[in-house]
Amino acid sequence: MMIIGLFGKTGCGKTEILNELKKKYSVVDIEGCANNKGSILGDLYDLSSSTQEQFDLCIEKQKKIAEDAGYCIVEFEGRRIGGRDKVTIPEPFSDLKCYNYNIVVNCPYECQIKRLLNWYLPKNEIEKEILIDKFIDLKSALSKPEKIELMDEIVDLLKKDEYYNAATLIEEGLYSEHYLRHIMKVKHDLEINNEDILKSAEEISKYIDEILKKHGIKI
Repeated sequence: MMIIGLFGKTGCGKTEILNELKKKYSVVDIEGCANNKGSILGDLYDLSSSTQEQFDLCIEKQKKIAEDAGYCIVEFEGRRIGGRDKVTIPEPFSDLKCYNYNIVVNCPYECQIKRLLNWYLPKNEIEKEILIDKFIDLKSALSKPEKIELMDEIVDLLKKDEYYNAATLIEEGLYSEHYLRHIMKVKHDLEINNEDILKSAEEISKYIDEILKKHGIKI
């Protein structure tokens, strides 16, 4: 089974692009199976993350469909996904060496921050408390002094409703580090600057069609 991976920072639109690609291609949706957006804030508000058993059953079902198709498109998530309570992602999807083609999705910084705000901005005081409690909980699981200090700064900004500044700290202090750890290890077969989801999905679709034709795989 050939694996085509989507890589990129949280907030660059990988999930939205993947949802468009689902309409035509074989996709293994790790975030969907985990019921989690894939970041430390992926289970906020109305999401109830899957158990390991639920996750494994969902992944195995999609994997079998992908094996029959001969390929799949996957948003790379690493070895585990979730907030504090994570589920383990099985191979081959957790192993970079198993990815045959790597598509990197970038986007302008302001576009990324805007998308993060759209996802996580609390709609009321209850959601605000949930958001603050999330970072307080994350702080208790950290050991590095600089990360603990970062959590305190983020919580202080959230309490003052300075959500844009909090989002930039979250991106620069947490998400970028995770992104760079993986993206520097893979060959970039295609890079997309995503400002328009439909246009980016169309460009990726053309590239995938070329790959599948090259390997004699029919959609």
